[in-house]
Amino acid sequence: MKDKVLLWRKAAVLGSLWAASEIILGSFLHNARIPFSGRLLTGIGIAVMVAGHRLWPERGLLWRAALVCAAMKSVSPSAVLISPMVAIFTEGLLAELAVRLAGANIAGYMLAGGLAMSWGLIHKVGRLLILYGADAVYAYGRGLEKIMALLGASAGVWAPVLALLGLYFVGGMASSLLGLRAARPGPTVDCRPRDGSKYYAKFHGYGAAYYSVYSLLLHLLVLGGLMASGSLPLAAAVVASLAYGLACAFFYLRAAALLRRGWLWTGVVAISLLAGWLLSDLASGLRMAARAFALTLGFAAVAQELLNPAVRGALERAAGKTFFETLEYAFGALPQVLAALPSGRDMLLRPAASLRTLLLRAPELLAAAEKENKRS
Repeated sequence: MKDKVLLWRKAAVLGSLWAASEIILGSFLHNARIPFSGRLLTGIGIAVMVAGHRLWPERGLLWRAALVCAAMKSVSPSAVLISPMVAIFTEGLLAELAVRLAGANIAGYMLAGGLAMSWGLIHKVGRLLILYGADAVYAYGRGLEKIMALLGASAGVWAPVLALLGLYFVGGMASSLLGLRAARPGPTVDCRPRDGSKYYAKFHGYGAAYYSVYSLLLHLLVLGGLMASGSLPLAAAVVASLAYGLACAFFYLRAAALLRRGWLWTGVVAISLLAGWLLSDLASGLRMAARAFALTLGFAAVAQELLNPAVRGALERAAGKTFFETLEYAFGALPQVLAALPSGRDMLLRPAASLRTLLLRAPELLAAAEKENKRS
């Protein structure tokens, strides 16, 4: 039992370093408007996992660290939470599986990085299927056929997807190599103390005035019904989707925040119109747009309902007291971790030295966790 508690504390340290690196680098990438920022953040997460596992090569560390990092997303001010939380945890599970299968060696870490990065593409495709339905697959097939006809090529429908998946896998392997490099002795980055609260604070603005387990169950039922509503008449499906989405925006601040994201809805409309044109059926495009509108706002409402203290209590009983003590330490340590990390610019331009600086802080943070535990 004592060993498991220590393992969870190590996971808390690694998870908080992972979350902190995403916050610092993510802020820099957002302000600099650098493309492919999502893949860069995934890459830094893979590198943190690999470097951390080299420091503490223990069975079960990777998936626990990913679970801690994913759970720390729950206080993010972002209105979109469930998708990135699922993605982070799955990346950790895949990395753990790879290391168990191939061992804690270069082959295992390369496989771990490749699988974790590849999941990003699979997750994105799955998310599009959930939001837009099966018509998205048909539209992709028709669009690819048109492109191939224009180019005079004869590649299969799934060839571009497999090629892209291969690129993701190679990118993940490169991230693992970065983590291995950071785990070796070398130069570090000088860090000037900064105000950690500038980057992180528990966000209270999206908290609900009240919570209801019944509302959560109702949302899950409605979302399931909307995803299976392909046989409904178009008018009924559109009206139901709009009514549900607007109701979510009215009662939930996370959902309302999404309505102000013009770029998000511009993308939804563009994808739906393109799909309608490719399928020669604008009604299908309209159905896809209405479905995406309702599901996007519905998932934001579910994310807010999951903050329900009753739900948290049920999760605590299921996961055990140790997990939530781990989270409390990770949340408590995060502002201090943020205050002493390399800048986003350094993390992008000098990634190995920046990660090495992160890694050198890990034993100190673990010792602080042990000291705090003895006091309590």
